[in-house]
Amino acid sequence: MPASVAIELPPFDTGQYEGCELTLAQGNALLTIRVTGLSPLAIRFSRVRWHQLTALPNCTEEMVADAYFRVVEYPNSAAVADFIRQDRASRTAYTTLSHYRIFLDETGCHEVFAESAAAL
Repeated sequence: MPASVAIELPPFDTGQYEGCELTLAQGNALLTIRVTGLSPLAIRFSRVRWHQLTALPNCTEEMVADAYFRVVEYPNSAAVADFIRQDRASRTAYTTLSHYRIFLDETGCHEVFAESAAAL
């Protein structure tokens, strides 16, 4: 499944990565990334329907290669298509869903199905 870059993080030595926090509120998610010497980096995912964190030891080569310290989007994601097909809600809280992924060394891989993603 080919990925397209949705958000590039500013350049930094990956050894400066300190960690991250993911907060969910009112259907949205905020991923805050802490890097030594930089202000916290924030990414907002709007209208999140699904999230998964894969711990570092369980990340596949594909997860790392495509999304290493950047947010990528997978157009025509089979996983999103399956999710939508299985959604039994009479009214959905989204108009479209995209599959986003970011791999953060020492943390692992965050994957999100959301309407959009934006750097703040």
